[in-house]
Amino acid sequence: MSNFQHPFNDSLKKISIRLEYLIKQNEFKNKLSPEYVLLDNADILQLFKISPKTASNWREEQILPYSQIKGKIYYKLSDMHKVIDKHYNSNKKK
Repeated sequence: MSNFQHPFNDSLKKISIRLEYLIKQNEFKNKLSPEYVLLDNADILQLFKISPKTASNWREEQILPYSQIKGKIYYKLSDMHKVIDKHYNSNKKK
């Protein structure tokens, strides 16, 4: 009997290991408090569907709280929840 292994077995094993890692990483991230989850500028552009200039304007207008380390800008996920809640309009008549 030969010990033939299909060439895709190694690839499948590597994919499986990577998938398990990503699942565990995602589970860990979901357990973190929003206070400790940081977003970068690219995340904010995608989240709010805005341009880099709009993000800059919102920072200057103090709509978006942020931290800057050298040239990199970071936002707390919890602060983004507060921004959304502050500007929420339910359109309910009272």
